[in-house]
Amino acid sequence: MRIRHAFYPLLALALAGCNLLNGKCTYEVRSLVAGSSINESGAELVSAQITLSENRGSLQGTSIYWLLTGATLKGHVLSAALKDASDLSVVRLDLPLASADRPEISQGVADTRGGANLGGIHDLLAAGRGVIELQTDMPSRPTITLALVAPSVGNWIRPYCS
Repeated sequence: MRIRHAFYPLLALALAGCNLLNGKCTYEVRSLVAGSSINESGAELVSAQITLSENRGSLQGTSIYWLLTGATLKGHVLSAALKDASDLSVVRLDLPLASADRPEISQGVADTRGGANLGGIHDLLAAGRGVIELQTDMPSRPTITLALVAPSVGNWIRPYCS
């Protein structure tokens, strides 16, 4: 009788369509896209877009992709960093500058599997506290701070579990 009772939870999982038994329903994912731009005199000074994706459970990891553009600023940016608006003294992620032959200011990807420390960045962006701070060689604008907005923030989901 006990064997039959132990079998019921497994039967329920199989009939419910959950892929737990074949390894597909053992992790969760969430993602968000954040971005913003600054326009001056009708022209775009700088634009930023960040895409963040996280996995937890049997698959672990976080990755972030960013793109900073701005023809007016290209060649004048000395450094770029993702920071928390509540404490601009702390750099959460350095954003390396693109070479002079590239049209963007910065473009790249970082991943926790590659050693990047991305803990808490999802919550930072979801809370509306993420900013990109640019240091420039322009005397009139030595520092430019671009506030990032995440219009939709995904919650944790199990992608292969119905």
